[in-house]
Amino acid sequence: MKRTLAVVVLLAALGVLLKLSLREGTTVGIDPVGKAESATGAPAVDPEVVLLERYPLDRDLVHRVYDEFRQNALAIERTDGLRGLKLLDALGVEAVYLHENHPGDFGRLRETLSDASAAEILLRWREYFGLKRADDTDRKLVIAEIGRLTPSQRRVAARFPNALPLLLTDPVGVTDLVTKWSGDPAELADSLALLSFISLEPGAADLRSAIRTLDDHGSLALDAFRVQGLDGFALVKMYGAVLESLGRALPLDQALILLRVNADYVDELLKSHQAETIAGHLRHVAAVGLVEPVASSPDGLRLVVEFGVRGERALIQAGPDAADVVYQDFADPTLRNQAVEALAEHGPMALAILDKYAADADFREILRLNGSAVIPPIARADSAPEALALLKSKPRWNWSERLAHSVLALSGENGQATIALIKKDGLGRVAELDQSDVEFQQFLPLYDLLHLANVARRGHSPTTGEVAWAAIDAGFVIVDALSLVTVQPEGVVASEAARTEVRSAVKRAVETSSREAVESATTDATHALTRRGVAEGAQEVASSVRLARWWTVKAAGGTYQVLRRLPEALPRMTVPEIADLARGLCSRAGLSLSTWGPIRFLKDGQEVLRKIPTGKGLKYLGVQATQAGVGVIGFRKMEEHLASRRLQSQIN
Repeated sequence: MKRTLAVVVLLAALGVLLKLSLREGTTVGIDPVGKAESATGAPAVDPEVVLLERYPLDRDLVHRVYDEFRQNALAIERTDGLRGLKLLDALGVEAVYLHENHPGDFGRLRETLSDASAAEILLRWREYFGLKRADDTDRKLVIAEIGRLTPSQRRVAARFPNALPLLLTDPVGVTDLVTKWSGDPAELADSLALLSFISLEPGAADLRSAIRTLDDHGSLALDAFRVQGLDGFALVKMYGAVLESLGRALPLDQALILLRVNADYVDELLKSHQAETIAGHLRHVAAVGLVEPVASSPDGLRLVVEFGVRGERALIQAGPDAADVVYQDFADPTLRNQAVEALAEHGPMALAILDKYAADADFREILRLNGSAVIPPIARADSAPEALALLKSKPRWNWSERLAHSVLALSGENGQATIALIKKDGLGRVAELDQSDVEFQQFLPLYDLLHLANVARRGHSPTTGEVAWAAIDAGFVIVDALSLVTVQPEGVVASEAARTEVRSAVKRAVETSSREAVESATTDATHALTRRGVAEGAQEVASSVRLARWWTVKAAGGTYQVLRRLPEALPRMTVPEIADLARGLCSRAGLSLSTWGPIRFLKDGQEVLRKIPTGKGLKYLGVQATQAGVGVIGFRKMEEHLASRRLQSQIN
């Protein structure tokens, strides 16, 4: 019994001793991150003091994160140490979110904080990480790729945070570019603004191609971008060797417009000729003063190169529309040669007739046989309806114009009838009808009646014009006869004087009206060029749009003058407008351009939109590219980059 009692007492003593020892450890020990009081009531230890003692070299960092986040800062420090606090300092509440919900992503980001540049990158992009909370896939991609950047690449991204998507797409190329232009802030800003237009969605190929163009042609590429926008840069990419060979022989804007308008023919020449040869052609165009007409037609350079002096003369006489008529209306080599000769010799008159009757089989036949000589008679006859309309439009007629109207109305002449006459009776037959000089014998009595008889005797069919003049002549003969019958010779003299005056005045009136009508028809020929192209369109609405655009360009002075004013227009255009304007030519150069619609994010169940402010243009893009904060441009490019990565993962 004594033994049992002793064992019980001993066990009780041991329990009390154990309890006292545990209680003493709790009282005397210090919680490294919590507050506790000693057994003697000593004051609690401040966790911030503990952190400051633990990280004496980062006192400012500790103060900031502890003051703002308290318990979250203590929790992050317990699991991730100083790097966790640095990440919290960089990302703020986004770091808290990641630590609590995605500790793996938090850990990967923590490992990227190996230098100050990495922390700066995360600080600048903290809003984007916040907007990406709901997108685990994209967030993981961004974190992983930032972690793979080298220290030098991170320094570039920290200095130009909007360039981070470009760096992630082509780290080496973008870093080298920034290093190359770092001594010239303006050149660097323009380079980054230019690259921001290149879409990252297809991957790195287009971006690398643009960077190679900047590496190969340097200031030339940037100057072209400044004077002709993205089109200018695309032209340097395609024809940089030609522009380098051309040197200072031609102002850059003129050289770019020449290449842009004549791109199809330049591409054709480059297949079999050196760049220096094409540059030589452009120098010649400048030397002979044909830059504007050659740069106003896609076939202007072809006309000069293939037809030499005759082609140059055709452009001088008839303008840039001459090249369109030659190459669009006449595929047959013989007819094309005859058309060039006609344009070189007769200018606008030939332009009107060639365009109007290009599809007429009879006209093509007589043009092939007789060449440019067929143009004047057809033009004079073809202008009769226009001359009538011109006379009718005058509010008041003098007596010669009234007679001219009567003759023209009676003659019923037109170009189609003249073409048929040339085909049937030859050019000589028409030549005698179109003598512009008023010969002496034409004033003699019965001249027109005798002429009509001679025409019939030679087997030719008289024209309605010859019949009309013969009728007028017959009228004067009747007057002469009546005067003689009544023995009034002064009446015969007066009649002959009237005949002379009438013929001279009427011929002058007809020729004046016809000349004005021909000039008017020349303008109408350019209308016809467009009308024919419009008629080939699929729908009337689209045709009207094309016609309106054509007239807009014409009203502004033509293609060349419009393109020369592009540097004035670029600063007034928005970023989407600049991209849309150049999308066609850039696609031809192998460059895909970004689209600039609003970016949509989902945060806390609400849609968040980020878009370029209304009215902002090229200058805004340059500022965004080099500013310290990340803006809409950076977000847009990051979304494109991530889209390319998703596409790659789907392919793989």
